[in-house]
Amino acid sequence: MEQKDLYIAELIFNLSRFVQEETIPHPSMTVSAIPKECYLSQKIIGEYNAFTALYASEEVLCDFARAYSKFEIDGYDDLTREILVDFLNLHNGFFAVNLSDSQEIECTLMPPNTDPDAKLDLNMHTYILPIEFDFGTVNFILSE
Repeated sequence: MEQKDLYIAELIFNLSRFVQEETIPHPSMTVSAIPKECYLSQKIIGEYNAFTALYASEEVLCDFARAYSKFEIDGYDDLTREILVDFLNLHNGFFAVNLSDSQEIECTLMPPNTDPDAKLDLNMHTYILPIEFDFGTVNFILSE
């Protein structure tokens, strides 16, 4: 299994487990750029290097944060962004362990990024993975 396929399988499992049981994953799309509003991100480094991120409308991101954290979210603010990157960090951690266990590939995680002014450098292959929830679609980015 390729790392991308493992990442997607782990993502769908973690979304079902931690956010919403029923999701609809749409086919991934290869892209050469991502929207500038996509800045909630985290890098995976080591024997496998990747850039991961997520984006959606602020309303959908608030609903995602609410579903994941089980907290009442009043609006899109620093707390909401921290909850979103917490999910990204949790998922990427599970992915890194799974990658080590299944393919003996060792990697680690950089601290998540919530800075909209940070420069995000994409890798050779970049994919958008749209996942539909009851409250809207969240786009996950994997750049490897």
